[in-house]
This record gives sequence, C-alpha cells and structure tokens, in this order.
Amino acid sequence: MKNTFTKAAKTNFLISIFANGGMMQFHKRKILIADNSHTFLMYMGLILKRMGFAVIRATSGLEVLKLLKLTEPDVITLDPGIEGKDSYALLNYIKEDKQTSGIPVIMISTDSSKETMEKCMQLGCSGYLLKPIKIYKLHEALQEHIFFPLGTRRRHVRVPFCEKIRIICNGASYELFGETLCEGGIYVMKKDPLPVGSEVEVTLPLEGGKPIRLMGTVIYRVEPVSGVFKHPPGMAIEFRSSQDDQTIRVRTYVEKELARDIFESQEEIIIEPQNKQALESLPGQERQFLSLPNQ
Repeated sequence: MKNTFTKAAKTNFLISIFANGGMMQFHKRKILIADNSHTFLMYMGLILKRMGFAVIRATSGLEVLKLLKLTEPDVITLDPGIEGKDSYALLNYIKEDKQTSGIPVIMISTDSSKETMEKCMQLGCSGYLLKPIKIYKLHEALQEHIFFPLGTRRRHVRVPFCEKIRIICNGASYELFGETLCEGGIYVMKKDPLPVGSEVEVTLPLEGGKPIRLMGTVIYRVEPVSGVFKHPPGMAIEFRSSQDDQTIRVRTYVEKELARDIFESQEEIIIEPQNKQALESLPGQERQFLSLPNQ
C-alpha cells in the first residue's frame, strides 16, 4: 500500500497519537468554564484535565470578565444562566472586545429551545452543548474550535493503554505493549516497527469481557531515536471502520477509563457516556462495564 501521508500530516498524527500517552506536552490548552453549579465545575474540570487541558473555573459573569484577560483562555464554556451578568450581554462583550473576540465560546445548558440556541449563535457563540455532557460531543466541540485551526484535530478520545496485546501480520505473531488507545486505532511500542501499509490483526485484552480482535493497517511508524524527545519506537495502527460491535466495546472502554469514577459517584448526572448501556452495567450489577450485548 502506498504511503499517502504528507510530512505535515505525519507530524500532526504523531503529536495527536501521543497526546494522552507518553509524549511530553509543551503547552496545555486552557479552558475557562463558567457555570453556577460547583458540582458541574468539579466534574467538568476533572474530565477536561484528563483530556489534557488546563482548567480555569468561574461561577459568575463578573469572574469571567476578571479572568478573561488575566488567563487568556483558548476556549470558554458558558452557561446561559450564569449569575452576576446577563449571559447574552457577557457573550456580546466577549465578541465585541478586540482582545477576546477570537476566543471560541461554547454554550452549555439544559435549555434546548430553538430560540435560545439561535440567539446565542447570532451573538457569535461557536457551539451549543446540552447537559448532561456527553464525553464524545465535548471532545468533538473542543477539537473543532481548538485543534482544527492548527491542523492537529483528533477524531477520537484517547487514553493511555499499557497492556500487552497480540498482533498477527503475515503469519507472524508478536506480543507487544500498547501506548495509547482510541476507538479508531492504537499506538503500539515495537523496536522494529512493521512497514507502513502492513495489514494486521490486533487482539486487545479489554477489562470485563473476552479479548476482542480487530483488523487494522499500520499508518505510521516511529523509528528509534536519541535526544530530548526519545519517543518510544513503534507504530500507529488504524482500525478498519466496518467493525461496529467491536468499536462499541473499545469506545465504552475508553469512556470507562476516562470517567468511570465520575459515572459512579455523581448524584446529579453531569457527565454521561455516549452509550447509555454503560451506565446500566456499572459494578454491582450482573453485567460488567464492557460486557455489552451485540448490537
């Protein structure tokens, strides 16, 4: 298979595949969360930190105004019901001020009315998410407004995955350690990475269910290098998109790794998984978190 990655695309993929794994991050993007609820701020802040962001919290419109120019956030999330200043006036102020007009504002609310959404969009908000927050919807919004303009947008949420996995390629079997995992693929450490374009079978030992097998293709490799970066040598494997049942299990695993303690402890639902079956199969019930029925 011909390698169609450009040099820039390779660099961007390498940055993204290590974003939640072993590669050091030189600059964490800052997100200013504004909401009346301390519970929402706590759980939302936890999720964002685990996704690799620096978090600044505000409980009123006045705090938002004070923090805006002091902290220079990359994105603002704003509840239309924020105290201390009319939220529409606050959004308008952010978008009218030359110093802050370029900061994306994502409204997060329980208000699903068309009128509220349209008014926020007319005032310049970049997105509108409904509570409770779905992790993948949040991820997509942040990727769209932070990383897409930089050319490093990631399609899927990634988590560290340091388990031993099995890879079969051309009849040869390898026992290797993973580095990061998402529903779209995995980065695997290997001293002598397989060639780009290699077709592989990957067996993942996911918790709470039988190991799953996914077919994939090596789309990038990292050779052993020396120096300050010292990337672990290995290869990025992209899973084939036609494996729906297996993809659901991987996505659920990723969400569990990112937020199972939040799903278990929140009395008021603030964060919820994309697949609601995950909430129904938390510890203490018959099915384990990842033992989902085939769809």
